[in-house]
Amino acid sequence: MQLIRQGAEAEIRRGQWLGRDIVVKSRVPKTYRHPELDLSLRNMRTRNEARLIHEAREAGVPTPIIYDIDFANAEMIMEEIKGPRVKDDLAISSPERVEELFREMGRSIACLHRNGIVHGDLTTSNMIISKGRMWFIDFSLGARCATVEEMGVDLHLLKEAFQSAHSELLDRFPLILKAYRENFEGGGEIIRKMREISSRGRYT
Repeated sequence: MQLIRQGAEAEIRRGQWLGRDIVVKSRVPKTYRHPELDLSLRNMRTRNEARLIHEAREAGVPTPIIYDIDFANAEMIMEEIKGPRVKDDLAISSPERVEELFREMGRSIACLHRNGIVHGDLTTSNMIISKGRMWFIDFSLGARCATVEEMGVDLHLLKEAFQSAHSELLDRFPLILKAYRENFEGGGEIIRKMREISSRGRYT
């Protein structure tokens, strides 16, 4: 297995499983916790993320297929999505392509929220272009039965990610919100909540 990312909470490896190209996400043990409690917590988070990924896919948002969960090691074995991250694609895209990506992003996030799912870490590094579609990965901070506040935070974090990684495209961010509103009946309320959350940050 090839290690492709090492984080504080998890490591990501690439390999093969039953003839399929896969990615394995392993949650890192925390030595300061009791071993049994640690494994229980890591398994709970693995199970929750797998459920969110599956539910997002059922709702119509492209996500990796979960092949198996190894509860002995708190590992999730999933389909490898091959393609550039949206973060990299945006850097080389024409204005027309940027608009296309923004609209698809807005539609997909609307689909998640419409079905009560928040991603929790909406950045362009967690979106991949593959087979002509935008795939969403890494739901480790996500939640179900989302509140208006949680969905507003989701959009706020996306805007912050653009301010950090794509500041030159920030003036076109309203395209994402327009597609979001058009595809989610409650979208206007969530966008207002996002702006309220952004205002809180400016005055604290």
